[in-house]
Amino acid sequence: MSAILSNAAWVRFLRNYGPIPTNDNMYDESIQRALRRHRIRPIKLPAPLRDQLVAMFRGDAPVSHIITGTAGDGKTYHCREVWTELGGDTAAWNEGDKIQHLPLEGRTLVIVKDLSELRDDESGDLLSAFARDVADPTTTTFYLFAANHGQLLEKLKSAPASAELIRVNKVIEDLLVTGAHSDADIKLELTDLSRSPAAAMAMAIIEEVTNHEGWTGCESCSAQSDGTCPIFENRRRLIGDGEEDPFKRRLAALIELSERNGSHFPIRQLLALAANAILGHPDARDGLMSCNDVGSILASGQTDRASIYRNIFGENLRPSKAEKTELFRKLNAFGIGAETSNRVDNLLVYGADDPACATDYAALVLSDPVYGATPAYVGAQRSYLEGADGSDRNAFLSALRAQRQRLFFTLPDARAADYDLWDLTVFRYAGLYLEVAEKIAAGQAAPRTALNMVVRGLNRIFTGMLVQNQDELVLATSGSYSQSKRSPLLDELISVPRSGGEEVSIVPDKVEGEFGVSVKLVRGTEIPSVFLPLSPTRFEFLGRVAEGALPSSFSLECHEDLLAFKARLLRETENRRKLDGDDATTDGELVLRFIELNADGRAQPRRVIVRA
Repeated sequence: MSAILSNAAWVRFLRNYGPIPTNDNMYDESIQRALRRHRIRPIKLPAPLRDQLVAMFRGDAPVSHIITGTAGDGKTYHCREVWTELGGDTAAWNEGDKIQHLPLEGRTLVIVKDLSELRDDESGDLLSAFARDVADPTTTTFYLFAANHGQLLEKLKSAPASAELIRVNKVIEDLLVTGAHSDADIKLELTDLSRSPAAAMAMAIIEEVTNHEGWTGCESCSAQSDGTCPIFENRRRLIGDGEEDPFKRRLAALIELSERNGSHFPIRQLLALAANAILGHPDARDGLMSCNDVGSILASGQTDRASIYRNIFGENLRPSKAEKTELFRKLNAFGIGAETSNRVDNLLVYGADDPACATDYAALVLSDPVYGATPAYVGAQRSYLEGADGSDRNAFLSALRAQRQRLFFTLPDARAADYDLWDLTVFRYAGLYLEVAEKIAAGQAAPRTALNMVVRGLNRIFTGMLVQNQDELVLATSGSYSQSKRSPLLDELISVPRSGGEEVSIVPDKVEGEFGVSVKLVRGTEIPSVFLPLSPTRFEFLGRVAEGALPSSFSLECHEDLLAFKARLLRETENRRKLDGDDATTDGELVLRFIELNADGRAQPRRVIVRA
């Protein structure tokens, strides 16, 4: 009985991390108070910096350190972990002093868990002392600060001006922008937690949450004998069924793609994702179940509405609430549930009656009686096939959306190609994009199919024609400064394979750690290669153009970015002609090369001589 009561307390505590109105999940301090109240072991979050900072402050050459990032990245958590690991008193930390001092064998460590909590007069005095100490090679006082990007710069600007502070301000700005600084006399390091890979962090958080001892005793809970407890079932699915289970890998892929598109997932949001995935149900208070809700949910036959595959996208919440929650806005940008393919919908709609789909329907739908072939879904499917309209039709379409979401996360890898897994998202080329990212990270060449697609897409954008060339880049112009979408005048044909100093390839982005397309025009370094970073959105845009269809859902931003890339290439080809002494006008004649498409769709030049 005590284990069951402990489980209920753990589940109530886990709700604090979810998207609840009280916002108790917003602050590390609130979580610590709840842990002491419920006597629960804290969730051990990933703290990649902790060991590094502890070793450095204990070492022979300590350096002051600033931890920055966005709200919810774990800055305060890191400071507390360092304080505790270095022997600081937990009770003293919990008293909530804004500035903590920790003696360390002849030196002092000053820890500020949140710089924004300090009044301007407090932060001004502190930062002045900080600036003097980081510039003094004999100092015995070192600092560990935590601050959001904007708050850090704001506090520095409001501090009393001094020569040391001006130098430190410049160093911090350089560290924020480039990750390095050139002032050798300033002993200062900075880590931006917002640059940490969120996909790996999400998997570590899921591992910690699902394996917490708070779940001990769930198997003997009475809810298990009354039916399938949705909380227990969601936790089981989040743990997965071994290495072959695709759920967590697909979720990690979505987070990685979103990050590569410029989004960021703080630890706070990843905790909310894990809690919501396990506890979500639209009929529960705030959309998050407690153990007390399970009995009524089982009695009402509404277990399927707790589907973890819906909860990942916040569909247990009111639509207005999900729309306002940044985490779910980012994940819903993939359109999973709304996007589909004919083969997927044929399986989900007609699979029960179509002999051609019978085997797959049994393996992919009937095999899951909890969230797949539920009585509600089978009944709605039958009514739809019999010609239902109105509310019955809408009920089936809503259930069909949930089945597409489930299929995205459960479709075995061996069948993913058969059903074009990524057609269930707006990013149909995401699988190829991730393959390119994996190859580039391993120091290997990008798949040829990806390079061919990128080149073909670029050629169609550069010319405004459905050209098929993929072994050469067709650089074209309209002959004027107009915004014409069609460019009939050929500027250059640039070889894709390395030839005569020319080469088009997909290479790592040294600045951002990503990858992009590089166009090299000459041997040596006289003219540097022209580089275009490839985000998932740009890659998808090029893929859609390469296949001949451009959906209106894409903004003009991608097109404008690629036209700007084309303009850079045109400038570099002009520079190359100047270096070569090549001029299109000779002896009063101007040679123009118009683009013509042959029967195979390949662009080829047609020379026209204009006599002046």
